[in-house]
Amino acid sequence: MKKQYHVKKTLNNNCMIVDESGKEKLLIGKGIAFGKKSGDICGVLPQIEKVFVIEEEKNVADFQQLLHRNDEEFIVFCEELIQELSQKVQTELNERIHVSLIDHISCTLHRLKMGESILNPFLQEIEVLYEKEVLLSEELCQKVAEKYSIEIPRGEVGFVALHIHSAMYNGQIREALRSNRICNGAVSLLEKELHAPIDRKSFDCARFMVHLTYMMKRQIGKEQKENDIAKIILDRYPQSYERAKKVAKLLEKELKTEEISLDELAFLTTHIERLTRSIEEKNQ
Repeated sequence: MKKQYHVKKTLNNNCMIVDESGKEKLLIGKGIAFGKKSGDICGVLPQIEKVFVIEEEKNVADFQQLLHRNDEEFIVFCEELIQELSQKVQTELNERIHVSLIDHISCTLHRLKMGESILNPFLQEIEVLYEKEVLLSEELCQKVAEKYSIEIPRGEVGFVALHIHSAMYNGQIREALRSNRICNGAVSLLEKELHAPIDRKSFDCARFMVHLTYMMKRQIGKEQKENDIAKIILDRYPQSYERAKKVAKLLEKELKTEEISLDELAFLTTHIERLTRSIEEKNQ
């Protein structure tokens, strides 16, 4: 049976609130609501390539607020960016991106036009951890810059990359920011331990931060990763093991989780040992 949408309200030419089988939804697409009025019944919508559907009640309400605060041309432009993004990643994006990314771009344009600076303290971590998302963000931000004749700072590219990452993996921006903050804290801790600066874009540091990110996900999800030679590693690299325990304590405190296992500590020790050696070799 084909879908039937009962139009409840048209918000502009490009979006409308409909009822489908008793559930209220927001449909978004270029020209989708043109000529429609309350009470109409719509079936297949062939005039556009893709219809985005927003189902969660809060997202529907928040999107309506966006429409009140921004002009229709801006909303349509942002939706075109989201459609292009969806096609490039070839995966279903979390519907929240229609609210979070559009609102973020709107605020950013306002701040830049007011001459405000946009600083991103986690830019290096973002560039290391979310390389694919950063490339997508660069393309998206370039189109925004060209459309509105404004320069988009590199820090903003990093923030948009987080929105893309969140939409791709059904996460939330605050979770990605927390992960970046913890990675930054762990690297800073090791810098104090080693009495030397660490290049966050170096290969070994990048591997360490990626490992730390997946380790945090396992810790939150209470997943177990076994290490058959854990005891050998911990005995062989006692100094790195001590540093690994300090990093582990940082993670436990920030994530508010149970104690990190010895198996995980062994993996962490290996990465810290490798990072330590690369720094020592560089300083010789």
